[in-house]
Amino acid sequence: MQVYTRLRWGVIVTTLVSLIACTTNDIDPNGGNGETPSKGNADFTKYVAVGNSLTAGFADGGLYRDSQLNAYPNILAGQFKTVGGGDFIQPLFAEAQAAGSGYMKLVQVPDTTNPISLISAIKQVAPGAVRVTNTNGSALFTKFTGANQNLGVPGIKMGDILLQGYGSTQGNPYFERLLGDADQATTYFQYVSNNLTGATFFSCWLGNNDVLSYATSGGVSALTPSALFTTNYTAMMNKLTEGGRKGVVIGIPNITIAPYFRLITLSVINRLFKVLAPGTPDLPALAIQASDAPQGVRASTANDLFLLSLANQTELTKFGRTDVGTKVGRYGLDATNPLPTTFVLDAGEIATMNARIAEFNGVMKTQADAKGVAYVDPNTVLTQLASATGLQQNGIKYTAAFIQGGAFSLDGIHLTPAGYALIANEIIKGINAKYASTVPQVNPANYHRVLLQQ
Repeated sequence: MQVYTRLRWGVIVTTLVSLIACTTNDIDPNGGNGETPSKGNADFTKYVAVGNSLTAGFADGGLYRDSQLNAYPNILAGQFKTVGGGDFIQPLFAEAQAAGSGYMKLVQVPDTTNPISLISAIKQVAPGAVRVTNTNGSALFTKFTGANQNLGVPGIKMGDILLQGYGSTQGNPYFERLLGDADQATTYFQYVSNNLTGATFFSCWLGNNDVLSYATSGGVSALTPSALFTTNYTAMMNKLTEGGRKGVVIGIPNITIAPYFRLITLSVINRLFKVLAPGTPDLPALAIQASDAPQGVRASTANDLFLLSLANQTELTKFGRTDVGTKVGRYGLDATNPLPTTFVLDAGEIATMNARIAEFNGVMKTQADAKGVAYVDPNTVLTQLASATGLQQNGIKYTAAFIQGGAFSLDGIHLTPAGYALIANEIIKGINAKYASTVPQVNPANYHRVLLQQ
């Protein structure tokens, strides 16, 4: 079965090109950090990774063999081997199904002679990777059952871990792929428990999706209730640390650092709109549906974030028309026909989301401290990427810029292999600091950024 989806994003070249200086943070080009590798007081014999899409290695809008091989847990496992770690089993798509769920591929680089260029991406599901389509129309992937140490499930929330049927044919297809046909009632929590046998070290990066789905939907999807998050996270940490097992917890990052929320600005919209409607004067603002507006509609400000989904050329051609939207007034320009909330994360929603992130991170940090395990704040490296100085390692510049920044993949949210390497290094730093170990870091230059499809 093959499924093709062609996406076209209008992108301003000057938005992609960064001419700023960088912070230098070089490491040994061979991957070491100048110290003899030592496990310290941790035991890396059998490592198990718990988490969501970032743990699974999701990238470019999909999960596929190359992205799995470059997932940060696989990078960590490779470094753990230098200090006594064993093999790391992942639920890889077979080589014959290497494209996995399908993913976006860059097939056209922005033309620097043209201020507005189309970046095309093709998403193709691997032949044979889909065994059937369920009654909801969702693809169900070829099963991977048996021993597994990378338990990352794209899309899972902390609020989902105790749900029976989450791995059923009507549930999350990435989790359903990992379960036997008779195990559809198995919860993610139970699946984790089943795969912890003999584990000596864990990583846990859960919680992102409990706020990310809210952000990418423009505030439409609900945030996970704090009480549910706390209850489920406490249960998960109790399970992971049974018998004094050591590990590392990774917090929830500042989600709006990602290009998905930063690429499309009013300036970009104006430049794109001028191509579609030559002679149009600059728009001082767009009319948007906003949660913080008394009547639900107001003019956009610099504190509102337009989502990458708005870069769809079809949507941009609707601006100013009276036959779309509410069909009362000009679409996106008049208060009677505002841009839907699904394309905007407004300032009020950002404040609500950030407060919940801080609350969730507080729960996670408290649990990590109580259990005596390492806690890593991913914002340490992500904030550097988004800063005016950027981040440079071994002569290569990394920023949060879309495509050319090198750290974020084509979906604007998940990381490239180089980006996952940067995160892996930050996790290694946290592990070394907590357990007096000297696990060597990797050289991000050995991991590719966004690639042009030949």
